Amino acid sequence: MICDFFKQIAYDAKSLRIPEIRWLGAFLSDYEKYQFPQQCLLPLTAEDKQKAGGLLNRCYMEREVPYWRSELQLMLDRGVKFEIEALSAHSLTFLSENYLPSKIQEGAYI
Repeated sequence: MICDFFKQIAYDAKSLRIPEIRWLGAFLSDYEKYQFPQQCLLPLTAEDKQKAGGLLNRCYMEREVPYWRSELQLMLDRGVKFEIEALSAHSLTFLSENYLPSKIQEGAYI
């Protein structure tokens, strides 16, 4: 499969890595930080659980992005997810005027 081919290339070739990558998406901890309503949480699907479990098993997750690992584990432990679309619960401009600027200013999550 083509996807497996690219996974292997990314795993094998250090020159393809992006060590300065930052996460601008929503984490479950953002739900709590910005005090969103309960209805912004969605139950994890079986596919979500499988993908999160697969990510947790990748060797680089502990070594290079431990914060992502802890967020994934929190999501699995609680059985819910918080998607970036939920950010419009405060206002339609919350994402562009508040959330993204604060993530960028904080340096986002490594």
